[in-house]
Amino acid sequence: MSLTIIRIKPNPTGKDRPPHSGPTAEQLAAEWVDFKNDTGNTLTLDGVALYHVAYPTAGQPTWSRIITFKGGLKPSEIVRVHSGRDRGLAVIRAEDRAGATHHLFTGDDAFVWNNRQGDRPRLKNETANQEIDQAWYGSNQPEGAVLVRVGDQLVVGQARVVNW
Repeated sequence: MSLTIIRIKPNPTGKDRPPHSGPTAEQLAAEWVDFKNDTGNTLTLDGVALYHVAYPTAGQPTWSRIITFKGGLKPSEIVRVHSGRDRGLAVIRAEDRAGATHHLFTGDDAFVWNNRQGDRPRLKNETANQEIDQAWYGSNQPEGAVLVRVGDQLVVGQARVVNW
C-alpha cells in the first residue's frame, strides 16, 4: 500500500486569535491535510487511520487518532481531511477545495493540528498494525500557509514561476 501525505494547512488565517464564540465552520474547514494514492492501482482504505501527536497538559506526547477511513482510492486521487463536522462543501472556501479529489471531515468541531509544538500527520493500517506514512512540520507555521512535502518534512510551499 502506498499512501503518501503530501500537503497540510495547519494554521488557517485567524486560528490563533481568540474567537468570540468558537471557530466558524469555514475556519475549521480551512485546516486540512492531504494524502495521495501513489500507486497504479485502486487501494482500499478500510482500516486505515489518520493520527497526529497530541500534547496533554501533563505527561508525554502521544499519538491520537483523528479519523478512520472506508472505501477505495483510485490511482493519483487525493483525499483532503478538513477539521470540523461535515456541513457539506459549501462551507469550504474555493482555495481549500482546490487540489483534492475527495473531501472528508474529522467529525469534531475542534482544530486538530498543533502550531506551538509542530505536529506529525501519520497514516496507519490499523488492521495490520503497520505504519503507512508519516511526515512532520515544525512549530509556529505562518497563518494561511500550505506546507508541502520535501523528504519527510512539510515546509512552506514555494510559488512556481512559469517561463513562457
